[in-house]
Amino acid sequence: MILHPHAKINLGLRILRRRPDGYHDIESCMLPISWADQLTVEIATGAVADSYEVSGLAGELPIERNLVYKAVQLLRAQHPEIPPLQLKLEKLIPTEAGLGGGSADAAYTLLAINELCRLDLSTAQLEAMAGELGSDCPFFIQSRPVLVTGRGERLTPLTMPSALLSKWLLVVKPPIGMSTAEAYRQVTRHPEAEGKLTTLLERPIAQWRELIVNDFESVVFAHYPELAALRDTLYRHGALYAAMSGSGTALYGIFDDNPLLDDTAPLTPHLTGLPVWLERLALL
Repeated sequence: MILHPHAKINLGLRILRRRPDGYHDIESCMLPISWADQLTVEIATGAVADSYEVSGLAGELPIERNLVYKAVQLLRAQHPEIPPLQLKLEKLIPTEAGLGGGSADAAYTLLAINELCRLDLSTAQLEAMAGELGSDCPFFIQSRPVLVTGRGERLTPLTMPSALLSKWLLVVKPPIGMSTAEAYRQVTRHPEAEGKLTTLLERPIAQWRELIVNDFESVVFAHYPELAALRDTLYRHGALYAAMSGSGTALYGIFDDNPLLDDTAPLTPHLTGLPVWLERLALL
């Protein structure tokens, strides 16, 4: 079974308050995009243990810290009848980007094993299990535009903002990383922002620059001003809206036209050597 766990971007991300359990209440719109890893899951006939092969942009983490491994162990703890598996993951989504690549890999591992081994777990059960692996993981079980609240486990379906349909999305990942935990330690909380995002997303996209806020930007940009400069570059080259996704450090811009085909003010030289993704937005 071959699957393509895909990334997401955040339209706005407000940090509301710290919770008694140590997490934070947030409010964000998550939108699936097409930038994807490749995950192969097979029953390892004749084997006595699971095997893992990870390639691409995975870094040097031991397999025990990979969310694919953790997803397998979580399922196996509840379903010991699962036979030995062979899993291969090719990482194409950059890490430490705020794009949810690792969370997507974990969620798709649950989906693949559920189907391959005929576990008959419901969507609600899979989302609950995904929530044990990470706050972003439940989103990828259904992969549709949602309003994310709580610590990330409450998903309210949204219609994709009509202003985005047929727009061009450009995502770029500079060679800079900042851990989510460190970003949370420094972020300023804004409880007064609660409940406002869905209304703001209904406003014309030309107004989003002043209205749709990612609270992590002030933290990350303070450490890495070159990221703020790159966001400003996207605006100078015609972005209707540009922002950091999640806790970063990937940036995206939303454009009326393909920004890489503009010969009058070329954007490409500013992106040389960086992982870049371009797509025309539509419902996945």
